[in-house]
Amino acid sequence: MVFLLIIFYLISGNIVVYIYRKLGVEYSNTYGIMMVISILILFTVLYRNKLQSSGWYKGDVKDKLSKTLTKWLISIALLLLLLPPVLVFVFH
Repeated sequence: MVFLLIIFYLISGNIVVYIYRKLGVEYSNTYGIMMVISILILFTVLYRNKLQSSGWYKGDVKDKLSKTLTKWLISIALLLLLLPPVLVFVFH
């Protein structure tokens, strides 16, 4: 699971940083923390709903997240990803 998280973070983090640069958002600690939290939330949703039930997880409990919780978590993660460009636009 840790290996999958690292791979997911490296790929998605580089994509987000590339998009931020194209939008003129400078990478800072505050924006980096928001990006890391959002990527962790997205990985958790992906893992619990897809990867855990496809054989990656060997435990007894293989419950997927509820649809409501999944929608909330994805919404929060997307909000955290969209917030830095909006803040840069508003304050500059």
